Amino acid sequence: MKNKAKYLFQSSFLFFCLILLISGCNLKEKRDQKLATEIAVISTEIQSTLQAAQTQTVASIPTDTPLPTFTPTPPATETPTPTVEFLPTATATPDVRPSADEWANWPILPTLSENAKKIFWHGVNDLKTNPKVFSKIGDCQSRPNVFLGIYDMGYEGILADEDLYLQAAIDYYKGSFLMESYAVHDGMNVGSVLTTTWADPKACHKDENALECEIRIHNPSIMFVNLGTNWVSGVSTDAYYDYLAEIVQVLIDHGILPVLSSKADNVEGDNSINRITAQVARDFDVPFFNFWLAAQSLENHGLSKEKPIYLSVSAWDYRNYYALKLLYNFGNELGLF
Repeated sequence: MKNKAKYLFQSSFLFFCLILLISGCNLKEKRDQKLATEIAVISTEIQSTLQAAQTQTVASIPTDTPLPTFTPTPPATETPTPTVEFLPTATATPDVRPSADEWANWPILPTLSENAKKIFWHGVNDLKTNPKVFSKIGDCQSRPNVFLGIYDMGYEGILADEDLYLQAAIDYYKGSFLMESYAVHDGMNVGSVLTTTWADPKACHKDENALECEIRIHNPSIMFVNLGTNWVSGVSTDAYYDYLAEIVQVLIDHGILPVLSSKADNVEGDNSINRITAQVARDFDVPFFNFWLAAQSLENHGLSKEKPIYLSVSAWDYRNYYALKLLYNFGNELGLF
């Protein structure tokens, strides 16, 4: 993490980063079809702000980086997606995994369980997901300008000497880092990603929700699920488990390995969203990326001082670094490179 190129990149982006942190995502209340009176979501012009700043400051970035060749999943009317459950059986060895109540002590980087490996290979071998493509579900903080996009920008010296081995993951997933996900939107939450209201009408089919649209168009084999920040303090999180579990089940049904992320903020006031996220990860036996734990070593626990609902600039870099390590570890465990 200690190399001049990376910090020069951060410095060059400081101006628009400060704009982002000051303006945030312009919190305003909206209703989505399923959470009705419970969730306020974020809507903003953040993407245009970021793109304008990027145009001014990174003119040297290659613009001809090719994206992977995608093989879209056939529509359900032609080839129905089988429902395959990958969960520990009742007769399995007694479960000795830590409980979700202990989520704060779970490791930052998970290892793949046998169940998780089965999900991945069922997708690749049987449903023809693209093993070289990962994608994301999230809000404005999951856009490639903030999350992982830097690794597709062609910078030399982006990795410290001790981290050069991570180049294998950068090369293998080339194109995915800067890919715009149709399941990432300013203010996205666990309810809205499941509704057709939030699907891009220019790219998505009439009856597709944002998640289904992203699955069909980019056909990923791994999906980062970065949700939970768009929740209102004082509002019950009882429904959160059901929505997140539905998202995970949809991904598993399509042979996509979900990676559930904990968040640095505590907008709900009792860290219940991170606990619920850990519970869903445990129940489905899928990876839990404990970014919250990584952020604890950062100033203000990785949160902006101006608007502590959002990540600080240093936290962006930290999250990118650990997410890249996660992708490398998964690729290594799966024998992809």
